[in-house]
Amino acid sequence: MSKRSGAEETNMPSQKEGYLAQVFRQLVHTLERNNVVMEQVLEQLGQGGRKVQKSGSCMSTASSTRALMDIRREERVTVELKVAFMKITDIDTVNQQFEADIFIQAKWEEPLLDKTLVKEFDPTVMWTPKLLIMNLDGEFSFSRNTYNIHYDMHPYQHALVVQLWRFRGFFKENLELEHFPVDVQDLTISVSAERSGDEVDLIEDQYALSSINTRTFLDAAEWNVYNHVETYRDQTTIEYASSTVHPILHVQCRVARKVGYFVWNIIFIVLLIASLTFTSFAIEPDAADRLAVTITLFLTAVAFKFVVKQSLPTISYLTNLDIYVLSAQMFLTLHAAQNACIKALTRFSTADQVTMYDSYSMISLGVIFLMFHIIFGVYLYLTATKRRRHMKEKDVFYKEKRLFLEKYGALNTNVNTMKK
Repeated sequence: MSKRSGAEETNMPSQKEGYLAQVFRQLVHTLERNNVVMEQVLEQLGQGGRKVQKSGSCMSTASSTRALMDIRREERVTVELKVAFMKITDIDTVNQQFEADIFIQAKWEEPLLDKTLVKEFDPTVMWTPKLLIMNLDGEFSFSRNTYNIHYDMHPYQHALVVQLWRFRGFFKENLELEHFPVDVQDLTISVSAERSGDEVDLIEDQYALSSINTRTFLDAAEWNVYNHVETYRDQTTIEYASSTVHPILHVQCRVARKVGYFVWNIIFIVLLIASLTFTSFAIEPDAADRLAVTITLFLTAVAFKFVVKQSLPTISYLTNLDIYVLSAQMFLTLHAAQNACIKALTRFSTADQVTMYDSYSMISLGVIFLMFHIIFGVYLYLTATKRRRHMKEKDVFYKEKRLFLEKYGALNTNVNTMKK
């Protein structure tokens, strides 16, 4: 019995050593297998031109990370963008900027993920277009970025990477104020990439339209928002101070200014001031009070010019409201000149002649006053309000474009032809 128990005690350490040796061999085999797979992935990602430093069966983590960070794809990658204006908070005319909450969906194909079935995408390791916003004014007040991977997505031939980016901030916009206050403004988000145009191509999403949430528009007291969103492509080299061309996709929504405030508080008051100059004809032509009334009305009209200035940035051209207020001031100046001339005629003309000249000049000024308003109204109809009618047509076309997408599942370059 003692011999048998001694033999068993002697065999137990050897059995444990054999079991540990087997586990160690399996572990080494697994590490070597994973090492081979990682080398193959690195060779594909690195286009076969990078070397991986190894020490025994373990790979250098620093060198592998550096190799993955330097990934470049030989082919030009097409990135589809969908931009949604989630909320437009404020449109500042004086500072020429607007505040908005924006959502961007970017999609591109990644052939290297076809057979991996990777569920999590690491942007520090894999290829990304490195999107940026060109007209951002300052920093994002909120920014959140997530990535998803989709396999077997029709009609894409490879694994599809979807970047979901939501952010909020202030964005610069060069407002076109020639038609102020009957103006229509483009609110633009300019999406570019740190990569050159030879590496990435930014286009509109062919399977989802960019959109605007009109229900969350918070500046409705001053603006009306249109339902359509348009995109157009551009490129730039200035921002990067180099000859490298970078693509840009401009995404625009449109808003129309509500004219009620300016009509009743500026235009209508200036119209009344200009009309009151005709009351000076009730005063005798040889009286000095006639000219004093006209000059007082002129100074009152000048005060409204400063009110208009406070609503606009410093611009070097005249808006429609500037033209109207300045025309009223010119009319008052012309009226003051008439008063001075009639007063001078009283010195060397008879009373009947002065009365006749005064009546003719009053009728002439009335015709000029009426004709100006008719011509100015026609001008507004052919310019400012024409753009508003054109925006309504774009709303109709955008609705047809959405119906086309729902019916056929993808946008087509022949949409305009089919519309006709």
